[in-house]
Amino acid sequence: MNKTAAIIILLFAFCLLAAQALQPWQYIRHSARDADGNVHFRFNGSPSILSNYEFWGWQNNAWASFPLTSPEALTYEALVPYTPGTDFKYRLKTGYELSGQSVTALNPAFLDTDTFPPALSSLAYIADDPVGDSINAYYANLDLTGSWCGWSSDKLYLALSNTVNSFPIMNSLTSYNIYFSGLAASVSNLLQSGVYGMVYTFNVPNVISPGLYKLNFNLADTSFTYTRLGNIQSQVSGGHLFLACNIADLTADPDFGTWPPANNSLGSMSGSIRLNMDLSTLTPSFVLGDFSGLAQFIFQDLRYQSTRNSLPLILEPYCDNTHAEFTYSDPDGDFPLTAKFIMSELQQEFDFVPSSLDFSQPVQMTTVYQVGPGLCPIISVSDDNINFREYIFGDANEDETLPAAITCRVYPNPFKPSDGMLSVILSGSKASSSASIYNLKGRLVNKLQCVKTGTETILTWDGLQANGKPAAEGIYLVKVTQGQKSFAEKVILLH
Repeated sequence: MNKTAAIIILLFAFCLLAAQALQPWQYIRHSARDADGNVHFRFNGSPSILSNYEFWGWQNNAWASFPLTSPEALTYEALVPYTPGTDFKYRLKTGYELSGQSVTALNPAFLDTDTFPPALSSLAYIADDPVGDSINAYYANLDLTGSWCGWSSDKLYLALSNTVNSFPIMNSLTSYNIYFSGLAASVSNLLQSGVYGMVYTFNVPNVISPGLYKLNFNLADTSFTYTRLGNIQSQVSGGHLFLACNIADLTADPDFGTWPPANNSLGSMSGSIRLNMDLSTLTPSFVLGDFSGLAQFIFQDLRYQSTRNSLPLILEPYCDNTHAEFTYSDPDGDFPLTAKFIMSELQQEFDFVPSSLDFSQPVQMTTVYQVGPGLCPIISVSDDNINFREYIFGDANEDETLPAAITCRVYPNPFKPSDGMLSVILSGSKASSSASIYNLKGRLVNKLQCVKTGTETILTWDGLQANGKPAAEGIYLVKVTQGQKSFAEKVILLH
């Protein structure tokens, strides 16, 4: 290969590695299904992105684009109609500039099977490539016009289109075409790692054959060497060239690293080359045809599936005269559509701010205010804006509470009726006691029977309503009355 071609490919490889430093989106998250039947998908963008973000979802055996809104700076949201139980696959795409070159960043489409060639509609479209943008010489069958990508648990897939909808690999006994899709792993030393590529061409003995290759460079003289790592699958179908390689063949090379790659990212660029043989010397020469644009593949198998929503939990609630906080935990990893601190007496509401946007684990939530919270403020959260989990802080009026000598224990809390009764134990009680269960709207759910045992009064609840039907999952109030005094304890009912 001539020196100009080697330098171009070397620069291409450097660009691929540099492209992987940018994380174009972070904190991909979802809500539960809301009252309109939509799941809210959100993610945070990067200020380095210059083009629009795109959200794609797999529906009716095709990829569909969903509009994005921006509820706040650098936050993007798509509303997706969702049928419970559906396995919904989705992916993201955007673009940015790198050293004057356009880079398409996207999630390759994840394929659940390894049928080859895959349907073109099942792959993720990367970008258009202009017609007539040849590097050294123009040949119509080397002029690429578009590219697609996908992956499965075992393979990587690329598809290419050109201006003539055919991909001949032999022009004559001395002229051949090479089509390739290059990959650059996220490693620190280009000279040791090289660039990997799926190559589709004619089998030219002692020169090149179809397969998966690794290219290494020598900066001193801009020369390169290439090593064949394995076979590829290739087929021209419907006017497109489909290529696939085994991920295991890539990871078998120590310089590539493990799978998934670092940062879940690979750089990629496809191209075409004409190979000419000098019969007198049997020396090959190469003429660059076309290069597609740079791409950053981000390997994330993004999907959402839910048959039944579990309400979030409010853990370790606390408030004082300046701020309130709690730990938000959702069994399904849903983010809250509502998270408020409500001062109903003062007719004020304050939004909680999460310490992290990764809701796959418990997240600390905090809000601040300039006035005291008044009587019985409420923490209210919901991941679907249909069902709300609430925590009501105790009444601050000491005249309405029981004497300090009387203590109350609610055990277990949270509780599951399938695991046994809820026990409410009063110690130090001398007056007769009664107790009832109320929901957060103040409606009576059931009355509890009290059994006096020594110095303790024990009350139990089996999780049933007065009509004998199970109470819904959520927060309830156990209201205890002794003479003219009464107080309430919160209890969480789970199923």
